[in-house]
Amino acid sequence: MIKLRLKRMGRTKRPFYRLVAVKADAPRDGQTLAQMGTYDPLYAKVNIDEAAALLWLKRGAQMTATVQTLFKSQGILARLQGLEGKVREHALTREKPARRRKLKGQPPPPEGETQV
Repeated sequence: MIKLRLKRMGRTKRPFYRLVAVKADAPRDGQTLAQMGTYDPLYAKVNIDEAAALLWLKRGAQMTATVQTLFKSQGILARLQGLEGKVREHALTREKPARRRKLKGQPPPPEGETQV
């Protein structure tokens, strides 16, 4: 069975992934059959060769959950079903909550206010 999954590249604490087609029993960073794109989680950038991805999906390749999320955010799954897919620009970005320090002896600030 063929799987579409992410192959980790980059260095320590700086992940960068390639979207690849591999045999299901191959190791994570093992030999690949094809490369279809890249994913940079630090900058939320996704580049996918849509024609290659659709080709592998039509051949019966299975996706991992992460790859399925990436394809959904880029509209590739909708195009596979014959619908018009839209690229969701901010689908992969996350708003991080403001950092709060716990101060001894002081009650927490009311909702909506941040400490300085």
